[in-house]
Amino acid sequence: MDILILGAGAIGSLLGARLAGGSGSVFLYSTNRAHMEAVAGHGLAVEELDGTVKNFKLAASSDLAAVPRNPGLVLVVVKTYATREAVESVLGLCSPSTVLLTLQNGIGNWETVAEVAGKEAVLAGSTSQGATFLGPGRVRHGGNGPTYIGEVSGQASERVGRVVELFRRAGLVCEPSDNVERLIWDKLIVNVGINAITGLTGIRNGVVAGMLEAAELCEAAVEEAILVAGAKGFPMGPETVERVLGVARATARNRSSMGQDVDKKKRTEIDAINGAIVRFARESGIPTPVNQTLTRLVKILESNYGGRP
Repeated sequence: MDILILGAGAIGSLLGARLAGGSGSVFLYSTNRAHMEAVAGHGLAVEELDGTVKNFKLAASSDLAAVPRNPGLVLVVVKTYATREAVESVLGLCSPSTVLLTLQNGIGNWETVAEVAGKEAVLAGSTSQGATFLGPGRVRHGGNGPTYIGEVSGQASERVGRVVELFRRAGLVCEPSDNVERLIWDKLIVNVGINAITGLTGIRNGVVAGMLEAAELCEAAVEEAILVAGAKGFPMGPETVERVLGVARATARNRSSMGQDVDKKKRTEIDAINGAIVRFARESGIPTPVNQTLTRLVKILESNYGGRP
């Protein structure tokens, strides 16, 4: 199967490198010209969990005209706020049988993809793989974790099985799911507990679990999110807090995606993560002072990049 990685940043590049070890071809596309040129010219250098560095030869470009037509799978891993524009930009390259799989952070992504490409073209899921962008042509694998994929309708399907098998052949732990909405909420809760804290403080994920003050802030944000998830029909128990801290430990070396955005003074996905919890909470009359504060602080930080409000 020919695969297009749409949004080949840290996690997109890592998944592209892994999938290139399976069957079919992989093409990386990103608007980050320096990164794409480095990968196309010298390969993608991946710093593995054991500290070794492996190089993967991959086709890559920041020019849409160079992207191969009719991919069998488009892996959508752009930032949430860029989803519509990115999918619209490649839709003309796709065939009626092309599958678009979103493994993005936050919430509302598969709905946006479906609005552009049609619901029948969309698969959704989540991944616990962690990756840090080190520079053009270089990423660090920050943590291993399973990937789950399913139909947005919740029904089992042959194409889900085919994509899951594709990931497995690439050496990735991958499972089919008949409840991707729950998976998306589970991943959202993890991001709520880690991303804003790491973005605001400059720490790596492991410090969230290893430092008392950070762990307590994570717990407070997650406990609010649990109440909101329950109101939206996705009940979660108190063990969810420990699960989030467990993810932080498992990806200890990783700098969260929001942390990386702040480091590069880029727009974050705060509106689709902690900000989404605040919006949903208002609908249900649930107070979320911790998530509201984290959201406001990230927005203040973004607005003052470079010292100019």
